[in-house]
Amino acid sequence: MTIKRKETRESVCYREIKKKIRNGELKPGDRLIENTLSKQLEISRTPIRKAIGMLAADGYVEYNDFRGAFVKDSIINKERYFEMTEIIGLFLKQAIQKIRTKKISFNTVRVLAKLEEIERESEQTNPAIYFEYEKWFVSDLLTYMKNNYYLKISNDFFNNIQEFGDEEVIKIAQNACVKTINNIQIFIDAIEVQDYDKCVAIIDQMIDAHVLVAYR
Repeated sequence: MTIKRKETRESVCYREIKKKIRNGELKPGDRLIENTLSKQLEISRTPIRKAIGMLAADGYVEYNDFRGAFVKDSIINKERYFEMTEIIGLFLKQAIQKIRTKKISFNTVRVLAKLEEIERESEQTNPAIYFEYEKWFVSDLLTYMKNNYYLKISNDFFNNIQEFGDEEVIKIAQNACVKTINNIQIFIDAIEVQDYDKCVAIIDQMIDAHVLVAYR
């Protein structure tokens, strides 16, 4: 195997084993045997062992007492992705309900400023930009719940998509996020006049967009 200049052997092992996990060559539950990987990658066992530790720290591998390291079921496929978007949608609708019942003032200035930032960068063709803005919008709305647990689940969800989402999921997420951005102004207009039912409907549209994009 050819090793890139200045790349450590454990980094090479990390990259190659991670590739095998992401492309399905190594499946959830498969045991990572150092001798086997050492022969496959033509690298000694020590960097293999370090790489497995790095993969465990990043969530790709888990250790089973007395049995060694195994591939963790961490890759987010389409079905798992849709389940999580439904949960995030429920969180957002609860946030809207709290704003409504507690008569909380929604900071539209902050969201409008972010929207202007989005529009300035909209000329860029990288769809990942819109993904980051949807993450921001969801987090901002959930702050009104004053529930760090909800925020953590939301942030972990978006971060895990980027790290563990398969190719199809990442494409769905990025394309659906473009539709979310288009709905932000409508959401702001609705919440300013306290039309909370419309706000909830917009959240439903955002969640539905992820499914529709997948099957269009």
